[in-house]
Amino acid sequence: MTLRPRREPLLVRTGARFTCEGDGLCCSDIHAVGPLNEEDVAFVSTISEEAIDRHEDEDAAVLMMRSDTGTCVFWSDDGCALHAKLGPEMKPSPCIQFPYSLTATPTGGRITTQHRCPCRTLGTRAPVAIDAARTCLLDSDGELKPDHSVEESIAWSESESILFVEYERRESAVIDSLVDGKSLRRALDTDPLPELEGRTWSEVADELRGFYGPSRVAAAARWFGDALGYLVDRRERTEHERPWASAFDRAERRIVTPEQPNRVFGDWLADEVWALRWTPFGSFARARAELATRLAVARRVAGWLDISNPTRDNVSAAEAVMIADVIGVTDSWESVQRAIVDR
Repeated sequence: MTLRPRREPLLVRTGARFTCEGDGLCCSDIHAVGPLNEEDVAFVSTISEEAIDRHEDEDAAVLMMRSDTGTCVFWSDDGCALHAKLGPEMKPSPCIQFPYSLTATPTGGRITTQHRCPCRTLGTRAPVAIDAARTCLLDSDGELKPDHSVEESIAWSESESILFVEYERRESAVIDSLVDGKSLRRALDTDPLPELEGRTWSEVADELRGFYGPSRVAAAARWFGDALGYLVDRRERTEHERPWASAFDRAERRIVTPEQPNRVFGDWLADEVWALRWTPFGSFARARAELATRLAVARRVAGWLDISNPTRDNVSAAEAVMIADVIGVTDSWESVQRAIVDR
């Protein structure tokens, strides 16, 4: 009997932790806050019609970002105005859901988390709880809505496909090694910068370095492109400003016991594997090569940031993870994933 993707039971990755501290980075132009559904648009419009934006050449509505601060129009140093005045359940659905996502698999719905905010990566965070995540993952009809789903067969390599239950068994050892954080390259069992079809890594670096504008996404792309260019061609660094500094500096003040950078990186990589969002691009072997590349870039970025003490070392790793996480979901990087030669 073929096993179809299921939303239930909800499953949490071992070691996943998150507590919202209101650092505010997720309420900024580090990503688009959306897409907003029709109910979100109708509700937000009653408060402010100018709070809705639509991306050029796209029909999807998103929350407007202020041009002076790059943050949501409802965000201030005191936090989210909608949250404060109306309660957390009245925020737009993308705000309620972040940083959670859901991947439907033949054995249940995997709760996944994104690492684009220091609330996910720094400080004392509670283990991800199924009940709390469920509330954030329900759609307007009260149903769990997966962002991604996988079928019964998984491509382990270009030449080998396995049943999902066997994939889970093999994946478990990989995730345990990543969470352990001692030897991430060994856990991924591959080298960064794999062969690309139809383009070079230097060209990829040029494309990312060419992101212009004041947005945090553009800055993240330039940081990533600089680090990639250094790894490939030993190019000089061009980006120095930290547009997200306020959020990470706020998070730094609540750190009691810093984590080793490898544990920060390993926690992120474990979520990337667990989320299974790599499946449309090919095999797990290809995914490991892609992750090894982003890991190498993130380590280079962290090395450029201030690592003068253990706490700063911890924050620098988290900032680098944020950059690598942001770039991983851009159209530019998805084209890179498709160009990686599968093995």
